[in-house]
Amino acid sequence: MNYKGKALTIAGSDSGGGAGIQADLKTFHSFGIFGMSVLTSVTAQNTLGVHAIYDLPASIIAAQIDAVMEDIEVDAVKTGMISTTEIIETIVDRIKKYEINQLIVDPVMVAKSGDRLLRKDAKTSLVKNLLPLSFLITPNVPEAEIISGTKIVSMEDAKKAAKIIQALGPTFVLLKGGHLYEENAIDILFDGNTYKYFKAERIDTANTHGTGCTLSASITACLSKGMNVHDAIKVAKDYITRAIQYAPDNIGKGSGPLYHKIKPLEISAFGEAAADFDVWFDKNKIIFESELLAEKQLLPNPENTVSIGVGSGLFASQIGIKYGVEPAEDMAKLARKRGIKVKTGIAEEVPYPDKQFDTVLLSTVLSYVKDAQKAVNEAYRILKPGGHVVISFLAGEGSYAMLYELAHLRGRHDSEISPPHPYPLPFIRGANWLTTDRVTALLQNAGFTDLCYVQTLRRHPKYSNEKVETPVEGYKEGDFIVVQGKKP
Repeated sequence: MNYKGKALTIAGSDSGGGAGIQADLKTFHSFGIFGMSVLTSVTAQNTLGVHAIYDLPASIIAAQIDAVMEDIEVDAVKTGMISTTEIIETIVDRIKKYEINQLIVDPVMVAKSGDRLLRKDAKTSLVKNLLPLSFLITPNVPEAEIISGTKIVSMEDAKKAAKIIQALGPTFVLLKGGHLYEENAIDILFDGNTYKYFKAERIDTANTHGTGCTLSASITACLSKGMNVHDAIKVAKDYITRAIQYAPDNIGKGSGPLYHKIKPLEISAFGEAAADFDVWFDKNKIIFESELLAEKQLLPNPENTVSIGVGSGLFASQIGIKYGVEPAEDMAKLARKRGIKVKTGIAEEVPYPDKQFDTVLLSTVLSYVKDAQKAVNEAYRILKPGGHVVISFLAGEGSYAMLYELAHLRGRHDSEISPPHPYPLPFIRGANWLTTDRVTALLQNAGFTDLCYVQTLRRHPKYSNEKVETPVEGYKEGDFIVVQGKKP
């Protein structure tokens, strides 16, 4: 079992376990990320406050970073409590040395209890030397006031401060609005041109120790998994909201910690990078042409067929299908441009309560759904008696699926062994390649009869000049399989 990414936290230790590297590592674990830590300071701390601080020598901090980078390497790095100029300059040196691009800076300056965690003389070094190297900085209102030199009492003030801070060098600024007197907790993301807002309900609780650490660690975890910054913040915002909502009330006598054992929100890869997939699909249609031929052969009436998980709409539009269901709105928009009437929904809960179709096409969608049996049951529900379901899939026992899985496990595509035009990694990360026997069982369990199989590709394109073949009966030697079942 492999981790989904590798993340490093460079921060202080909270002996009370609610903030600092302890909160970061708990968060990384919740996201399925392999977490590593570089200790900068040791604090004697609990829910009531910080009782003592000991900053580690810069040479030890540098040695920790070297040990991690020279052996394990990282996908993303975050900083937390880095309290002295010497520590900051050491980190800056190593960030440059190892060419770390995804650096998230949580500018920890003051603890929840009011204890100062960043020395006044170190602020200049943080702003001048570290911020220009950062991909994202996540200040709260008091921290943003110190960095920008402005007073923040309104959303407009926050936007101005974010603009000032972004001009100091970071690619993105996420100014957290928890201290603003707004009905909701609104965070502002600024990229130098546009503002984006992330809202969440305010939760009335005193147990908010470690919120800043946990949010920045959540974003770091998401970025290490390959998410874009907007989806990373969306997922992190949801995670921190629920971590506060479910915060335990039996830990300590002061500001208690959050609850970290939460399953993060999942973002559909098709929503995350719809345009990328559409371009890739369009460029490499030849690989799927034989699958398309088989689908045409098994679709009795395209005019009254609904395609579930229509993706880019390329298949549906070429076959003549008029209806679609798509979980990702960005993908739905692309399909609509190709003339498909698309509803937003998922295969397990098809948004057609009454309408019945002659045919339901599940084009590769079963590899991505959470509950494949429920999706097949839904197809049965919306079919007319005597109607057909058509399922195309990449057979788990075939070479394509095996090579894609290998690329996923390695985190990259090896041109020597991978298909020449492999799925982009974001799409194969969440794929579950089903075997032909498994798909057969799903259809039979749902009540389908008269199963008909069509093999669509007998040879891998990498090892054959026969890029496209006429579909043939049978499925023992193929990669792409299309199965038709009948509703009695």
